Amino acid sequence: MVDVRTAAEWAAGHVEGSDRVAVGRISSHSVGRADSVITVCKNGSKSKRAAKKLTKEGYRVYHLAGGLEAWHEAGLSLVSDNGARAQVL
Repeated sequence: MVDVRTAAEWAAGHVEGSDRVAVGRISSHSVGRADSVITVCKNGSKSKRAAKKLTKEGYRVYHLAGGLEAWHEAGLSLVSDNGARAQVL
């Protein structure tokens, strides 16, 4: 899973095990090679752009519709960098 939000947004709350790559820097070099990639952001708009770019580069990409807001609302867990209660920014 690749989170395309800013460093501050990432630090406040993200899916454990996901990687952060700014949407403007997303490429095959920043993501590496995998069978498939899931892109995510706060509400889905930035990650949808990232998914389109990676698809053009030959990746099998899944875009998390609704973003981390939908993930969190579904009761799925997030972690923060500082141990505080995770939140979606």
